[in-house]
Amino acid sequence: MSKKQIHSKIFDSELINFDISELQQLSKEISKFQISRRDLKKNIKISISSDYTTNYFTEILKLFLINKRIQPEIYETEFGSLRYDIRDLSRKFWDKKNDFFVLIPSSNNFSYFPKIDDDKKKIKEKAIEEAQLWINLWSKIDKSIIQTTFDPPLNPGLSSEDAVRYGGHLHFVRLVNSILVEKSPPNVNLIDIENLIFNNKEASWQDSRLFHLAKQPFNMETIPSLTKSVCGRIVGTLGMAKKVVVIDLDNTLWGGVIGEDGVNGIKLDSNSAEGEAYLNFQKYLKKLSLNGIVLCVCSKNDDKIAKEVFKRHKQIILKLEDFTVFTANYEDKAKNIKAISKTLNLGLDSFVFIDDSKIECSFVKKILPEVFVINVDSSEPSEYIKKIESYNLFYFKNITKEDLTRTQSYQKLKKYEEIKSNTNDLEKFLKELKPIIYLENVNKSNVSRSAQLLAKTNQFKFNSKIYTEKELLKLRNQTIVMSFKDTIQDYGIVGVAVLSDRKKDKALEIENWVLSCRVFSRRIENYIIGHLIKKATKTKYNKINFKFHKTKKNVYLQDFLKKLKIKIEENSKYYSTNIENIKNSENTYMNLGKFDN
Repeated sequence: MSKKQIHSKIFDSELINFDISELQQLSKEISKFQISRRDLKKNIKISISSDYTTNYFTEILKLFLINKRIQPEIYETEFGSLRYDIRDLSRKFWDKKNDFFVLIPSSNNFSYFPKIDDDKKKIKEKAIEEAQLWINLWSKIDKSIIQTTFDPPLNPGLSSEDAVRYGGHLHFVRLVNSILVEKSPPNVNLIDIENLIFNNKEASWQDSRLFHLAKQPFNMETIPSLTKSVCGRIVGTLGMAKKVVVIDLDNTLWGGVIGEDGVNGIKLDSNSAEGEAYLNFQKYLKKLSLNGIVLCVCSKNDDKIAKEVFKRHKQIILKLEDFTVFTANYEDKAKNIKAISKTLNLGLDSFVFIDDSKIECSFVKKILPEVFVINVDSSEPSEYIKKIESYNLFYFKNITKEDLTRTQSYQKLKKYEEIKSNTNDLEKFLKELKPIIYLENVNKSNVSRSAQLLAKTNQFKFNSKIYTEKELLKLRNQTIVMSFKDTIQDYGIVGVAVLSDRKKDKALEIENWVLSCRVFSRRIENYIIGHLIKKATKTKYNKINFKFHKTKKNVYLQDFLKKLKIKIEENSKYYSTNIENIKNSENTYMNLGKFDN
């Protein structure tokens, strides 16, 4: 296989569609070549420890991460050492330079399983005791932990009644898992093993032969699913999960063609299996929207006719107000998606495009390779959800207030852009909006959103350093959280800056600083840099230092630094600038707000 062929397979294919033998072969092939740095976005360090044999899992995980343009450096602990690793935090496994710790425990190593005559109190106490081992570990680790729940026992104690009897082994495993779910902190991502079993059919999951041979209770065909789940958690934590779903209409959101069948003729009702499947799909999209995923329409259709469905159809689930951007015309879809990206001020790599047409999907994929394209089969609408979910595209750990109101926020942002485009005096317009900025240190009430912004933001971001909520709370005295509102809307938390003192250099250091793209052009960045200059001057510092990594995405930040007369060099990552050399045009119309106790 040539280097070009390997490159195409790695970056242009959906690896989840490959079987285990294909993945193993591809993994061997890429080890022969050096992946170009321009193909990769992030470098991360991972430690993996398990009660199982993890050799196959590790090599496939590396492949999945490279497919997401992440270069992993993986440390794999010795076989069966998980229990030692969690009891001894001085072991090499817990290197503080690691970004992620992956833990894959097995219920086969439980010290206790219930007997048929054990009372409920004892069983509950033993479940808490087993769970507490992991809860104690979590309390001591600041970094991101990805951990599977415990697998169903290989040999159930009560056969078919094992899950529904209190003394059953499977019931006990589920009891331990439920405690772990209840007690898991924000930096712990749990993966539901039973859900993986369900999706892979339990009969093909269990493999007693492999367990006795290599302490691996599941067969080889299951490894891609487990790997995909771990990869999805890493991608989500890094802020690389998808944020926008762009959906086609005819034979995608409903059955039939609205221009031919009319509002009452399309398949979208509970009286038929097909119509019900489309309704169920709309319910799924509605849930995504309520959890912070932005929905948009991109359809080759007459705008007025297409909107009639949402206004007049009696059973339709989604309404016009559920879509942030509604595009129905006869332009090519790649052009329309690009325009949607510009409207939302979000990168195309955060987009998912769903369409029943193979031609449209192929075209969008060719013109906009950054967009994740899903071609659904209109003959099987009942399979839409399953297909989309198989890609593990979305991430809903630690949902914030800002996530829940994202659709409304973007709709109001469109209103702002419309008003702005019709004004001749930008300064006057911005002043009339009566902008208010709020500054506070990070705390328990704002830390989830702060960690999220630091991970997900790309266009105004100084560097790629990863922070967990625990780490930010330890840095509470040096972390500024920025909230913003004006007469159009309350934007909530829009920025975070992590600072430190360099007393020897008489410098205030910006360790990292991010700002949401929703508030670009509001001059918040000017206000903050002015605030930092005052802060430094007050401390009798004469310099501002910062760590800056130039990327293809943080162009907005690069332009801002240029306006400050700070020269950005190609390969440099650390800058020191005299305060007197910073040319800041700080706005005078920004008001500093006070928090109500």
